[in-house]
Amino acid sequence: MWGFLLALASVAMFVLFFTIKTKVDKVEVKLTPAIQEISVNNITMKLINAHTEASGYRVEVCYDLPDQRDWLLTYPAESQGVTLAVADLKASPVEEGTMYWRYDQSRKITQRCQYLFFALSIPSQSENLSLAVGKLYARESGQSDYCLETSQKMVERNYTVTIDCMKVKGFEGLVYFRFPTELLSMDPVFKNIFRDVKWDFYDGPWSFTFPVNPP
Repeated sequence: MWGFLLALASVAMFVLFFTIKTKVDKVEVKLTPAIQEISVNNITMKLINAHTEASGYRVEVCYDLPDQRDWLLTYPAESQGVTLAVADLKASPVEEGTMYWRYDQSRKITQRCQYLFFALSIPSQSENLSLAVGKLYARESGQSDYCLETSQKMVERNYTVTIDCMKVKGFEGLVYFRFPTELLSMDPVFKNIFRDVKWDFYDGPWSFTFPVNPP
């Protein structure tokens, strides 16, 4: 009788140990870090997400704002400041857009969270990608945003893509909320619209290397 009870207790302890270990293993998987953070020239940028999407690849980052202006990762006259590299391929973003803002305790916007979409098909067998952001860009104070003029030209030319702008509290003028970076930087009509805009630059670079589909 005592032998049977001892055997039963041993089985119970084994089951309990296995159950606890399984729960711990699951917690460890969930806590696997996916965010990368890099600080350059007192500006911190975080890679918060990256994944394949439709026929391309989407990368999401949040970054500190040097001041209360429309600081972007790309600017209409040139999209080559940001590159996504995999194997022997390099691509510039075709679209940049704002997902949300982050505020401090006084409700002042301190960070912008953006997505970049690349028309890049990731080769099979690829394990890692690299994202390089060369600079941040903002229009000099007093510059026109040219959003309405650009939007009207897109309608006239029957483009299905659009440029979206919005008013953000604390920011001067309109803010570019979503825009087709490749189209604006390559089409002569739009390049001419932005030809006389004066820009300020904040130097990086911020560089990240990460799995094709990070956890």
